[in-house]
Amino acid sequence: MSAELRPGIRVPLDPFLGVMGVAPAEPGPQSTIPPRAVGGNMDIKQLTAGSTLFLPVRVDGALFSCGDGHAAQGDGEVCITAIETTMTATLRFGIRRDLRITAPEFETPTAGSLPGRHYVTTGIAPDLMDATKGAVRAMIARLVASHGLSREEAYVLCSVAADLKISEVVDAPNWVVSAFLPLSLFA
Repeated sequence: MSAELRPGIRVPLDPFLGVMGVAPAEPGPQSTIPPRAVGGNMDIKQLTAGSTLFLPVRVDGALFSCGDGHAAQGDGEVCITAIETTMTATLRFGIRRDLRITAPEFETPTAGSLPGRHYVTTGIAPDLMDATKGAVRAMIARLVASHGLSREEAYVLCSVAADLKISEVVDAPNWVVSAFLPLSLFA
């Protein structure tokens, strides 16, 4: 379950879909290249089998699409490509009217070197700091809504327990920053 880059260098395979999203509110043709608040080309390698992705729906019917199969990729996809592959995915859909989100969020059974299930919020923006702030603000909002923390308590918890990752930097004009919080923190 690995790919040989060259003799003596093997990359472990961990497949995922690089593109998952719904249609943006803006009418007309849309590029599939930049990630945006409704998902799209996010290339988040931790969004693997067993994950639950939440997307804000902006148009009737959502118009979900997916693709861009990756067999392996480093965080950031810094060279514009991963180990690209064909892929068959089985997806299940539902509507969560109780969630109010502004950008993709997900729960994942694995976060690479971070053990256990994690809840993840994202920030997507053309500026790295703005994307970072978006991911942290979304995590604060989720902690307040789901766990009854004050905004201040949620902010402190993010500082001491959340891990930020630069998930994607190559699909201009936007960056994707993800904030990972281990669910094991909550008894």
